[in-house]
Amino acid sequence: MARTDASAADNVSALRRGFEVLGCIAAAGRPLANAEISQQTGIPRPTVTRLIATLVALGQVRAAPGSERFELAAGVVRLAEAFLGGLDVRAAARPHLVALAEATGASSLLGVRDGAEMLVIEAARSRSAVASLGADIGTRMSLSSSALGRAWLAGVDAPQREAVLGPLRRARSRGAGAVDANLDKALADARTTGHALSLGEWHASINAVAVPIRTPGGEVISINCGGPSFLMPVERLREVAIPAVVRAAAALAHDIGGVAGLALTAVDAINPPARRSPRRRITTMETNP
Repeated sequence: MARTDASAADNVSALRRGFEVLGCIAAAGRPLANAEISQQTGIPRPTVTRLIATLVALGQVRAAPGSERFELAAGVVRLAEAFLGGLDVRAAARPHLVALAEATGASSLLGVRDGAEMLVIEAARSRSAVASLGADIGTRMSLSSSALGRAWLAGVDAPQREAVLGPLRRARSRGAGAVDANLDKALADARTTGHALSLGEWHASINAVAVPIRTPGGEVISINCGGPSFLMPVERLREVAIPAVVRAAAALAHDIGGVAGLALTAVDAINPPARRSPRRRITTMETNP
């Protein structure tokens, strides 16, 4: 892990280096020796030794059993739980949705799964838009035909995806039409590209793209961008909306400590479920598990 130089005059170098050591150990995913930490951070080994001793005393790092290597300790879990306990994804997403809507001249939405549907829990629309997506907070969308739903399905792991889709597929086999016929191809494309499309499939006159985000608590949400097809034809969707929503999702994921887009959906990616905090608060609205 390369060390990041700070330009602020009041920067406390020892504190910064301590966090660099923590970040190095966290990124490694295994216990590290002082020499490895020094090599990866560029911090001199004697300084690493002192920092490790301090972090051990503070309960943030511990010695791995039977070795002279170090790993994260329970202290970082307490910090993480405090962060997760106050995390409101709606509030964090709002400025990104507004910026996305203004950048594209369209509408943008934040959605979570609620049973067999996606529930819109935050929305923004461009001030210059002459027509909107036709959705607002509280709108429910199909899991299988909307961009929000397809992104969510692409972002969860296979067991959860099949657990949700199984009943819907059985309903479709009985003629209920609960699963869109184009879903399998749409999901394959979404897992390859990191974003999901709905081109007139949720609504005949609406084109939209969405990107999934996994929160630090392990929940998958999705944000989208879209509008009426006469304002958001496929060409504009691909040239303008897709890059913009990918950037917005990455920025939101960065703000909340999550994972977004291709890093989450790639077919060969390893996506272990994140540890859930008992005090997790995703939004101010309750959703079904």
